[in-house]
Amino acid sequence: MNRSPEVLKFQPLGEFTLPPTPADETIRRFAENIWRTLRREKEDPFISDDSLRIATTRKLNQIVPPPACGPLLAEMKETFSDWTQDSEPAHWMQLVVLPPCDHSNVVRSWATQGGHVVIEPPDRESILNGTADVDLPEATGDGVIVIPRLEEWFIRHRNGLKLLRRLLDHLAMMQRHCVIGCNSWAWGFFEKTVGADLVLPIGVTLHAFDADRLHAWFSHLVESGEAEGKVFRLNKNGEDIFRLSGDEGSAKSDYLMTLAARSLGIPWVAWHLWRSSLRLAPKDNNRIADQFPGEQALWVAELDDFHLPKNHVSTALLALHALLLHHSLTAEELSIVLPSVDESNLLVALLEAEFVERDGDNYYCCPTAYPTIRQCLNDAGFPLDRL
Repeated sequence: MNRSPEVLKFQPLGEFTLPPTPADETIRRFAENIWRTLRREKEDPFISDDSLRIATTRKLNQIVPPPACGPLLAEMKETFSDWTQDSEPAHWMQLVVLPPCDHSNVVRSWATQGGHVVIEPPDRESILNGTADVDLPEATGDGVIVIPRLEEWFIRHRNGLKLLRRLLDHLAMMQRHCVIGCNSWAWGFFEKTVGADLVLPIGVTLHAFDADRLHAWFSHLVESGEAEGKVFRLNKNGEDIFRLSGDEGSAKSDYLMTLAARSLGIPWVAWHLWRSSLRLAPKDNNRIADQFPGEQALWVAELDDFHLPKNHVSTALLALHALLLHHSLTAEELSIVLPSVDESNLLVALLEAEFVERDGDNYYCCPTAYPTIRQCLNDAGFPLDRL
């Protein structure tokens, strides 16, 4: 487990490729379901979920330390290092479009590391009532200007796009280095509603994290945390998820391939899914002691499934779609965006089902639930994001 994460420059928007699902995964699951149905019995795992111990957040931070953005900060630095030093670049602006649920705020973190100037958005109440007092940057000057989340400059309401239009008009006049970040759902919305793609350049985005990239990154995290020397084994069969194939040196475990496909290649989604599946070994387990004598192991449980509240699927999807567009909303803001939806009990149900999480008054979509949210929105006919 000693390969360093590969640092790749961001790629043009539209070239993102989803990681492949293991070739036999679908067939294997289908065959296993039929076999178990016919025999009416369930194969016993190597060690049951019930016997494993849940790790606390503090323990998880020691085992797999944050942030959840992997090598993306280094990749942004590699992508823009020459451009930031160019006194007469071909394009003064750069657009970075990333998947949603980026709670680490990659673009802001990159700006902070580089000592760049971050332009903060006003609060949404002032955006809505037209009283937002924002000092937009000078059109010319030195240094790099950064707007980390373009989606925080609007609210989906008839009065909620005025500030964004004003901002885009100002950006069109810029003659200095400026980086604009935006999540992929909001960017698709802005292309259609305000023609943002007519002002901003073609965006760049990350490369998908496939099994090999996850292996290199997670191995690095483990070695930099307190889990160095420990083995990560699947509870269903005891397989070491970080074992490499001998000849090619690539990830051998189907688990990482399945995780890469399940997470849609999004690093923070994969990170949260992996952490949520980590378990501590039960005390005094003879089978573990006999099979792996003297070994310190952490156990990886099956990935959880998510289910929308029954009888409220349509309204739940409307709320989740709104959260994706805005990154986060308060309950009051959600009621403004969706006046026909009673958000109070719905948000409680979505919190309980772990589709959303709350930080103060703000609600966000959970990274672990995002693949399910996206699939449900697709099945319901919502327009999807594009990377």
